[in-house]
Amino acid sequence: MSALTDSRRMLGLLAVSAILCAAVVLLVILAGLTDDGSLAWTNRDFSNYWIASRLVLEGRVLNLFQGQDIYFAHMTAAFGAGFPWHAWSYPPHFLLLIWPLGLLPYSVSMIVFLLVTMLIYLHAVSLVARQNPEFPALFLLPFILCNVLAAQNGFMTAALLLYGLVLRDSRPLLAGIAIGLLTVKPQIGILLPLLLLFERRWIVILMAGVTTVAAVLLSVWIFGFETWTGYVQQTWPYQTRVMNEGEGIFVHMMLSTFGALRSLGYDAAAAIYGHAPVAIAAFLVFGWTLFKLRNSDNQAAGLVFATFLISPYSLVYDLGALVVVSSSIYRLGPANLSGRIAYIVLASLPLSGPMLSLGGLPVVPLLFAIGWGVLILQDVNRDRVASR
Repeated sequence: MSALTDSRRMLGLLAVSAILCAAVVLLVILAGLTDDGSLAWTNRDFSNYWIASRLVLEGRVLNLFQGQDIYFAHMTAAFGAGFPWHAWSYPPHFLLLIWPLGLLPYSVSMIVFLLVTMLIYLHAVSLVARQNPEFPALFLLPFILCNVLAAQNGFMTAALLLYGLVLRDSRPLLAGIAIGLLTVKPQIGILLPLLLLFERRWIVILMAGVTTVAAVLLSVWIFGFETWTGYVQQTWPYQTRVMNEGEGIFVHMMLSTFGALRSLGYDAAAAIYGHAPVAIAAFLVFGWTLFKLRNSDNQAAGLVFATFLISPYSLVYDLGALVVVSSSIYRLGPANLSGRIAYIVLASLPLSGPMLSLGGLPVVPLLFAIGWGVLILQDVNRDRVASR
């Protein structure tokens, strides 16, 4: 087996490389050889998590949910008056997952966060790789690089989605816990209830519901009910405004049809009208594939494809699960050239997607549809061959 498709060796190499790189960077920081307060470090999405955790530890958690002006004042106080715009966009129970980050200095905390969540992500990936000996682990690199550069939570949320999908049969309790925790970023799991109901995964559904309710109630008990009213009244509306009025690179990082139209200069109203038919079509096709596709792994892959076509607010660093589950279309042999090409294109999207959009070619939704189409055709053809 070639090094390209030796998934265990490649995943191990990625994990070891991540640990070594993190160790070197931490040594450089702790030795004072770099200015860890510069924008090169602080102008990352992780700055939101670190400031939020600091506010939790200081007993000022309500400031996260009292409006952008109050929140951003804490950002500029920590990182300087010229700090670029950042906004808080997460529900209160997300704080349960990140509150310890403020116990460490900013740069050290960011490296630890990325390393730990990357290792969790690679473990979730390994569960998929066990079922697919041809899993092309090398092509995880574009997503890993993208998420490290953005310093986002993409490793964590992708791992939760993968755990929910991969373990829903063998470990339903763990799958339910993962899906319940994924509600911190609900747009990624919007189709999971439909899949679980169709498959009659009652234990998973029950555990996901219990985990969600427990996380919400725990956040109310620790942070106060006012954090949730503030989230509904302040944070959510402001994030909707950001999605509708945001400009610059942010627009090109939205990989939905809505984002594609926004990147071409259309306003939010026109973009959502253009997005709606695509979302409706994707939902209908997904419903059809639940009855048509016999392979549960392909149904899971189809769910992820459909999610990114349905949700208007999906960003480039959310592609971690799609890069993994779409690997099912990657098979060696001359008869599967189209599947390999389609997968390589999909795996490159965490880096190439924004560049295509910046170049005036926001074709990522079309590429999602093509990859999903290849998956469906492969499944149908295998059924035909089996029936013969």
